[in-house]
Order: sequence, then structure tokens, then C-alpha cells
Amino acid sequence: MHDHPDMPSSRRRFLRFSAGAAATAATAAVLPLVPGVARAAVQGTNTRWAMTSDPALWQQAWARRFTNVLPNPLAAASIYKPTVGATDYTIGAGQATADVLGVPGIATTIWGYANQETGPTFPGRTLQVSKGVPITVHWVNRLVNASGQALPHILPIDQTMTLQTPTTGVPLAVHHHGSNSAAEFDGGPDQWATPLRRQTGPGITGNAVQVGTAEAVTYVYDNTQEASLHWYHDHAESLTGVNVQAGLAGLYVVRDANEKALQSAWRLPAAQHEVALVLQDRTFDAQGQFVYASNPANFAPLNLPLSGAFPPGSPSHMPEVFGDVILVNGKAWPSLSVEPRPYRLRLLNASDSRFFTLRNSAPSWVPMSVIGTDVGLLNNPVPVGAAGLTIAPGERYDVVIDFSWAWLLGGQIDLLNSAPTPFPAGGPPSAGAATVMRFKVGLLANLLVPRAVMGSTTALRGSNGTALLPAALGDTAATPVRRILLGEGSDEYGRINPMLGVYDPTGASNLGTQGFNDPVTETPRLGSTEVWEFWNTTLDAHPVHLHLVKFRIKNRQAFDPANTQPTAMRNGWTGVKLLPGAPLLGAAVAPAATESGWKDTVTCPPGQVTRIVMTFDRPGKFVYHCHILSHEDHDMMRWFLVA
Repeated sequence: MHDHPDMPSSRRRFLRFSAGAAATAATAAVLPLVPGVARAAVQGTNTRWAMTSDPALWQQAWARRFTNVLPNPLAAASIYKPTVGATDYTIGAGQATADVLGVPGIATTIWGYANQETGPTFPGRTLQVSKGVPITVHWVNRLVNASGQALPHILPIDQTMTLQTPTTGVPLAVHHHGSNSAAEFDGGPDQWATPLRRQTGPGITGNAVQVGTAEAVTYVYDNTQEASLHWYHDHAESLTGVNVQAGLAGLYVVRDANEKALQSAWRLPAAQHEVALVLQDRTFDAQGQFVYASNPANFAPLNLPLSGAFPPGSPSHMPEVFGDVILVNGKAWPSLSVEPRPYRLRLLNASDSRFFTLRNSAPSWVPMSVIGTDVGLLNNPVPVGAAGLTIAPGERYDVVIDFSWAWLLGGQIDLLNSAPTPFPAGGPPSAGAATVMRFKVGLLANLLVPRAVMGSTTALRGSNGTALLPAALGDTAATPVRRILLGEGSDEYGRINPMLGVYDPTGASNLGTQGFNDPVTETPRLGSTEVWEFWNTTLDAHPVHLHLVKFRIKNRQAFDPANTQPTAMRNGWTGVKLLPGAPLLGAAVAPAATESGWKDTVTCPPGQVTRIVMTFDRPGKFVYHCHILSHEDHDMMRWFLVA
């Protein structure tokens, strides 16, 4: 029997989740997907918004788990080749089909990225670069049919959230997540372009962004960061969730001399012994097409209908979206054949809302160590304990897992997930979401390639141009502190939505939650170092991502989040304020050793203050936001301005 996907915990009992309502809504009419575009041009063929996969198809896919072969995004065939010269790439987004489920006769329509070598793939192929060598990428929105007409979205769109008004097709904005890039090349939410650049968002200007072709948005990436795993994904305002859910994401790998030296000395596994794992979850209809939870009947607070002003029959975004099929590198529950030796796994959580707490099925026999975080290596490897490694949406972890003795266990090691949904206080994952993939330890050891040897004292930093991570974070008593409020309010239709805002314990400028387009309140000086505190009054953990800057986690400290009150917001929504003087509870706690390196995304647990330290080294306007895509779309995202 197909078990239900992870459902929100009782804390969200004010939401009515009805399978019957979802089934009824599957055939409901959908409003035009893009304001101002003729309905016939955008309606699309898949208007389903189910919360669970079709039971019969789910069972077929589940019965074939571990038969899909895992593709490696770091294999030579998966790396983009330049279009012109050595550093000039043209990459376009387009529509195609892919074998995602591994069920015979089922092909899933996807949106993916492609260059001159191949058609669109899901995930997109990998950009691999060297530190200090800039590249130019011409990003092209090719979501058009053979006649050049804009394609409709393959998922239902909530038009009540669209603040900008493209009229010539679905807008895309490509963000290089992890990049330290000039603001004009950031790929922020207002830097979108519709198909063939017929329209552009207000963040794209002729003076700021080079135009490689008449159709492209051209970005230059300096690649000044040290060796680390980044990713690129769509970031169009209010559409990030559905665009990424459709398939628009891929990896971006930076290499440097230190990493090469560690590989040459056989401290780190390399070549075929280095594998990237892009973790995602999805839901499918009976034809094997992506579906997306967006039935407004499932979002009714206090079991009451949404405001009568909500457009009848229109899809509604959800507070979180969880799929019941786990994909790794675009394949459902795949398997990877490995040798009995250490492997380096580059982990990315590219899901909408799902956290993963990963462990293997035999942790004492197959040890795992973290060697790096979002944007760099640790000083030394850190073992992962029996509780596993938790990775939030948007986060990356660099780990080494040793399969040397796995053959004693029959040669089959499963990668498992135990993270609750919502995280951290929700229910346990369903069987489909608790199983990620399988490693089949059956390949003969290649004796021509030495086995990487790494211990707890192996130096990963400190030479070859990579400095040690200092114990001191660079802040002092005089370092400016910004206090960011994480709170939940409701919009004009009565839908709950998480937001960011300002907390001032003195009360002088205690603004409470703010809308995305409200005036900027975070204005660090160029070259300055600041401490940002995230005060989380909600019941969710929020992975907060800052564009531009890398940071380190200072500590976390509990506080009493109960002292809040509703507040009216400029946009007419109901927000929340944390009243001045919220008491701190107990001592501050240092970050776990596994997250002590350079980060660009930090998990902010409920009822805690999470403190980070960073230096702002480029001018411009950037965003910071929760990387639960359903949250950043509505409305947990704010601008900051470095000047």
C-alpha cells in the first residue's frame, strides 16, 4: 500500500489537508500562469496539484528501487565544455523529457539546462572551474516551442504572489548559489528574463549586465573562492519553488591547488571515487509527470475557507512542499556500484522544504566524516556520529565515506533519512522518504589507483594557499550587531506566511516582520565585519542563505519566543513583533564541529538566536532569505545593501 508522504505536524492543525479535496481539484481550471498573457498560450497540459503521487505508479517505482543507476555529475561526460575558447559558455533552459522513475514506458517532462553538446538535462550538467580563472556564461531562456512561442509552465502557478508582471512567457533568473559575484551578476529575484529575452526584470540593466547575444543574460563569475561545491538554480521572484521543482538546477564546482595537492598525496579520493549527490523529493501523477501541492482547499486556516477575494479555482502556494519520491541526481532511489575503499561524496540538498538527516545502514562498519561545508574545507575531518548528518535545503556538505569493510555486510549499504517534516518537530518521514539510495560494494578494487588514506588529524587546510580556519571569528565587542526577526504572519487571504524583519531589544526601531519590497533595513558598510543574529519565533527551523558573503557560525542560544504580538504591516498583511527584552535562556552553544567551516546557509532552529559573523567585500544590492523555497517565495526574503 502506498503510504502517505510526510504531513505537517499537529502544530499546523489550522491547515486542512484533504486527499479528497486534492483529487477533486486535480481537474479544476487554472488561471493564466503569467499575467497579461493569453490563456491559450499558458494554460498547459498538467493542471494537477496533488499532494501524493499516484498510488499505482508510486508502487511500480518503489518496487524498482535501487535499479536506477546513479549518474555522477562530476564524471567527465557530465561537465560542460566551453562554447567558445576556454572560458565562454552559452547555456540555455529548455523543456525535454527524462527517465526519472525508471518505470518502463514512463517519461517525465522536465525543465533543464543545456549547451551545444546536448539537450536539456535534469539536473543540469556541471560547471567546473579553477580558482582565480573567471568565466563568462550567457544564460538563455529557451522555454519556447518549435515556432518560438512561449511554453506554458508544467506546474500550476499561484498568481496572487507574482509581484512583477511579465507578459511574454515564464521568467527565469539564474543564481549562482555560493558565488562571491558582483551584484549585477548575482541572478537575484528581480534579474529575470522571459523566453528569448523578450522582457527583463528591473534588476537587469544594459549598463550593468553584458549581453553576449540578443537573447542572453550574460554573467561573469570571478571564481575567487577556494575549492568548494556550489550550485546554480532559478531564482525568479515568486516562482523559485515551481521553477526549481520543474528541474532548473545544476552543480558548480570550484577546484584549487590545495585540493589538487590533497588528491595527489592520496589524502582525498578523486576521479571516479568522487561522486556528487543532488538530493531532492518529488510527487508524480499517473502519467509520471511532476505535480505540486497547490490546492487552496489544503491551505485553509482554522478549517475556514480562504478570503472570498482569493481567485476561484486558482492554485495556492503551500507553507511547505514535501514529495514522496526521493531523487538523487534526477533518479528515483538509485544505486551506485562502488569499490571497497573510501569515496568522497559531495552532498547538496536541492529540495523545496525537506531536511535530510543522513546515515548509512551500517554506521559502525561504514564510517563517514565531514571534510567541508558550503564554501570550503574544514581544518581536519570530523566523524559523523550515529545520529547522522543533517543537511538543510540549500546546504552542501563534503564527506568521505569508507566502504572498505562493507563487503562483510553483504555488499549493500543503504543511505537513509530520518529527518522529521516539517523540521525539527514534525512527524517521521514516510518509507519512501526515509530511503535515499543504495551503494553496491561489488566492484573489484582498482589496484592501480592508491587508496586514499585520511585520519582525524589529516590537515585539509594550512598550505597551498589555503589558510587555517581561525578559532577567533574576527568580531569584537565593537562589532556591529544586526538582529533579524524570523516570524509568521498572514497575508490578505488569511494564509500563513513566514517572514523576516527587525528585532530591536531597546524598542527604538523594533519594526517586526517586513515584506520583501518594504524599505531596506540592513545596510552594512563595504569592508565591514558584522554579527547577524536570527531570532526565530516560529516552530520551523529555517535555513537562511545570504547572497554574496561567506560566514562562520558564532553560536546559538535559546530565548523565550512567546513574548510576541501581532502587528499591521505596510502591505496590509498581519505580521508579528517580538517585544523588547525577550529573555535569553541558558548559555550560548558553539556550532557543531561538522558545521564549523565557511558557510553561506545556516540552519536557524526554533526558539533560538543563531549568530553568524561575516565581512562584506563587494558593494551592491543583494538578498538574504530562507532557503525553504516555499518560504522565500512568500515572503521570507529581504534585500540588504552594501555601500
